[in-house]
Amino acid sequence: MRSYQEMVVIPMKKMSEDNQQLIWLKNKVVKQEQRSKVLEETCGVVTQKLRETIEENRIVRLRTKIQHEEHKEQMDYQERFFKEQMDKVHKTIEEKERMFEKLLQVECAKAKQSDVDSGSYEDRRLRKEEIARFIDSQVKEVEEFEAEREKLIRSHEEKKVELRRKYLADEVELEKAFDAALTKLMENYTPTTFEASTSSS
Repeated sequence: MRSYQEMVVIPMKKMSEDNQQLIWLKNKVVKQEQRSKVLEETCGVVTQKLRETIEENRIVRLRTKIQHEEHKEQMDYQERFFKEQMDKVHKTIEEKERMFEKLLQVECAKAKQSDVDSGSYEDRRLRKEEIARFIDSQVKEVEEFEAEREKLIRSHEEKKVELRRKYLADEVELEKAFDAALTKLMENYTPTTFEASTSSS
């Protein structure tokens, strides 16, 4: 016959330990289910927020694209406007040069057509000398004008080149500043790295 200890006490003790372990396991399962439910709800909320954020980002990108197109249209309009203004200035300059040239030709023609055959021999000779001096003077002035005009054009072209160089340098600096600001913005909004918790309770 087995002893009372062996037959009753040890199995009762074992049953009590099993019951405690069962209760502990049930509690653990309940906690895990609660934790799982909380994680599921959190995951749902995060997923929803992510969807909303993605949608907001899409809208912001769309608005940015629209604004970019509007700015491009404005810049194209301004470029056309300024080009038209430049064309007007160039046409005015061309017209002034044409009128100036015509004036020179008219004055030269007047001198050449003056009556050199009337009056005394001395009067004719003096008039011819005067006409020759006038024409020589005009030729000299035209040569001086052309030389000054060439210097003026060269100086103007150099200023235009410098202005374009400065504009392009400013545009490069503007793009660099935008790049730096965008990089800083991205650094500020870089998502934190997600690490799943590995602790077990």
